[in-house]
Amino acid sequence: MLKKISALVKSQSHLVLATAGEAGPHASLMAFAAAPDASEFWLATLGGTRKYANLQADPRASLLLDDRGRGGTAGAGQALGVTAELAAFESPAAERAARRALLAGRPGFEEFLDLPGIVVLRLIARRFQLFSGPTEFVAFDAEKRLDARTPTA
Repeated sequence: MLKKISALVKSQSHLVLATAGEAGPHASLMAFAAAPDASEFWLATLGGTRKYANLQADPRASLLLDDRGRGGTAGAGQALGVTAELAAFESPAAERAARRALLAGRPGFEEFLDLPGIVVLRLIARRFQLFSGPTEFVAFDAEKRLDARTPTA
């Protein structure tokens, strides 16, 4: 399962970020980078956007990654839903590493990241739903997934 999630995340350059606020739900298509184990997702936005205001008021978000359009057949492929929570970076070095990850393979994105008021977001994965085809899915908490990476004695 971990390999499927990591492979899907690595194959995508954009995701849908969904937030909620006083004006209701809000969805945005966003470029992103992620930790190799998909435990964290990094996105950049202007500080004055509705999505940023929503996350400041309520740090919970939903992410959607989808490769079903690549299959060519209805129902082919996978989609990943992630329940996530906004968190501060652990250090300035960690934020710089996220910025570097966002720049990797994105010519011209540096101009966007250099705009005044840009904020790099750190979203911690809390729950995953992996959909394979139109009817199959597996859901599990991120903590269990992260625990599964550590060999037990």
